[in-house]
Amino acid sequence: MKSKEFDELNYWLGPDENSTWNEYTAEQVAKGVLEKFSTEDWQRLNNSILSKAEYWQERSAAALGEQRSASAIEILKTLLDSQHKEVIIAAASELDWTEASIEQALAKKIKHIIESMSVEELDSYPELTNLLKKAENSKT
Repeated sequence: MKSKEFDELNYWLGPDENSTWNEYTAEQVAKGVLEKFSTEDWQRLNNSILSKAEYWQERSAAALGEQRSASAIEILKTLLDSQHKEVIIAAASELDWTEASIEQALAKKIKHIIESMSVEELDSYPELTNLLKKAENSKT
């Protein structure tokens, strides 16, 4: 299934990790590309994101965090299953900033992330502890 918007997302995320990217690009992708996504585009992204390169996942997390729609939040939750630690941290941080409801079921994943980090690393990412508290206190 070909999608102009999905092709545009690929263009903005870049062909490799050395392509230009910054916080302004994340905002542009969120507002200029993801806002135009169809239901099918969101499904395609959710189904394919974990097979993408680490830089692609990490940049997606930043853009999804800026976009903050229900679909974006669900994909950020999917990124908690990434095989790349930096992506997981980025997704968890963005989820905390979205102030979205976090299901109790995610507490175990978040706790696992925290346990894999050194004290120094964890001090750099207080959002992870905040997100764990949200998950543990969730009614869903």
